[in-house]
Amino acid sequence: MNITLKTRRALYGEPIFAACEAPDGVCGAAAADGRIFPAQNTRGGVIIIASLPAESETELTLSCRPAGSAAQIVTHGTSLDIMLGGKRFSSYVWDERFAKPYFGAVMTESGDSFTRLDFETPEHPHHRSVFLGVGDVTLAGSDAKNVDFWNEPENRGVQRQRSVGGFEAGQAFARFRAENVWRSASGIAMLDESRTFTVYNQSAGCRYVDIDFTFTASYGEVVFGATKEAGPLGIRVNDALRADRGGHMTNSYGASGESECWGRPAHWCDYSGTLGGREAGITVFDNPQNERYPTTWHIRDYGLFAANNLYFRGGLTIAQGNELNYRYRIIFREGKMENITDRFINYIGG
Repeated sequence: MNITLKTRRALYGEPIFAACEAPDGVCGAAAADGRIFPAQNTRGGVIIIASLPAESETELTLSCRPAGSAAQIVTHGTSLDIMLGGKRFSSYVWDERFAKPYFGAVMTESGDSFTRLDFETPEHPHHRSVFLGVGDVTLAGSDAKNVDFWNEPENRGVQRQRSVGGFEAGQAFARFRAENVWRSASGIAMLDESRTFTVYNQSAGCRYVDIDFTFTASYGEVVFGATKEAGPLGIRVNDALRADRGGHMTNSYGASGESECWGRPAHWCDYSGTLGGREAGITVFDNPQNERYPTTWHIRDYGLFAANNLYFRGGLTIAQGNELNYRYRIIFREGKMENITDRFINYIGG
């Protein structure tokens, strides 16, 4: 089967969705010049990891011929591993020893971690790699008021997994979905939450993780307070990347450093430094479908990197039976962040 990809912006090994009635078992997309891009079936078409010039029109042949090693998901008792290129890229852990699940550590090709996952540190120990949390949650009409799902005091809320599944893994991506219930310390179910992670099978130098999560007010009206202790998306960067240890942060408007980036709205933020002797960094793209876009950022010199609309713009309410959805793309890279405008516009569908 042949399809044609038309580009406005250049693609740098990026996931592109092509709507089509593709045959089952697609593994590659071959160009006339002999290049084979990783490709994989998904609902309504295929995802192709493509590298193409701007303003181009390229005919690709979908086939069962693989472009390289496939992404894999390896499950364990209370965790799973995402394998790219035969190596562990990251894990997802829902062990009930912890108050909330986390994604991490997130590994470079050489075995360093982009994120901090330190179980011994007394400084913000609840910042475990990549996580979701809100520090002030109230279930209307109940005794569950101002429950903390970000910090982990004695009376903390807990996020408990009900199920994990929806596994997809192939040439272009690995994907899974987790269903959780957020409970107060006394066990009151306050809200349901589902999260989907999609990890793309890109080159080791620059890899994308898409996170799509939805809060559902299944048990009554839910109020998120105007709290600084929130993302809902939170990332703790490796200490080697910290801005107070030589790292650097910037945003989509060209602001630089905590004084210019903290609390300011921006379409994306970037946190970079030196890791394992070379430049490395993490970029987070906000999504235009998110409420209050572009988000404000709770990004700190000591290594916290969070998208937070609650503290800077006020709390919000989810009416009983309603949902609140967020989507973000996280980029983990080794080397300089290049072509970020092209990458962002490709992400938002420009």
